[in-house]
Amino acid sequence: MSVDQTTARPTAQGLSAQRETVLLTVAAIREDLAAPHLLADMAASGFYSQFHFHRFFTRHTGTTPGRFLTALRMQEAKRLLAHTSATVMSVSDQIGYQSIGSFTTQFTRLVGTSPGRFRELVDTLAGHRLTDPDLDRARSADQRPLDCSLSVAEGVGSDLTGRVSFVGLFDAGLPQGGLSGFGIVQGSSGTVTAGAPAGPRPGQRELFLMSLPASAGLTDLAVGGGEGLLVSRGHVADGGEGADLTLRETGPLDPPVVSAAPALHLRSFLGRGPRR
Repeated sequence: MSVDQTTARPTAQGLSAQRETVLLTVAAIREDLAAPHLLADMAASGFYSQFHFHRFFTRHTGTTPGRFLTALRMQEAKRLLAHTSATVMSVSDQIGYQSIGSFTTQFTRLVGTSPGRFRELVDTLAGHRLTDPDLDRARSADQRPLDCSLSVAEGVGSDLTGRVSFVGLFDAGLPQGGLSGFGIVQGSSGTVTAGAPAGPRPGQRELFLMSLPASAGLTDLAVGGGEGLLVSRGHVADGGEGADLTLRETGPLDPPVVSAAPALHLRSFLGRGPRR
């Protein structure tokens, strides 16, 4: 018998139980990315209806089960392409795609470049730190500016000194695909250059931030993680003047940063000096 409380507001105990179910679901997905992980099976594991499970999974993660699964698969594909010699076909198999064509299409759409070119990107960036590109030139100012103020969450134990933060403005609810705005922030405030909305929701766009130590490698930015990673997310109304973002450590319910757009952008401003 499934549980379905679509009209009642969940209690604190109910929210806790739902979050635990989502945590277990995400852990099961991470353990075997190649498995189908059908919505019906995920919901049944916690004795919920599909509709109710879908709704509270989205509440706790910020995205749907299917999109979360795809994001985890693309993140693992980036890791395998960056750090192993596995072929594109092997990578596709390992994360559960039966068609290499479907995998390549999905990867290109969400990451922003094809699997083969992503591997070339990683090779180009290898050995370079975040501060190696000309960050002043990379901070394009030819579009409408959106001011961003950054702070660190209580208990993180870190300030913004010696960090580089990358703020992406997306027309979707996940950090994937192309950017509609981009900013590089060193310190507690900076500017994102915001273009015209490209998606179907011109009233609101999503802000996603990745912050890494300045000594981190550019490959960490391309793959979407690394030691010392802090993240934040928020939204801004079209035409808004600014946003306040609080940086925190990543949690198990955070969807990974799939888009490689910031790294692709910085490659154009990378000097030709020897790698370190």
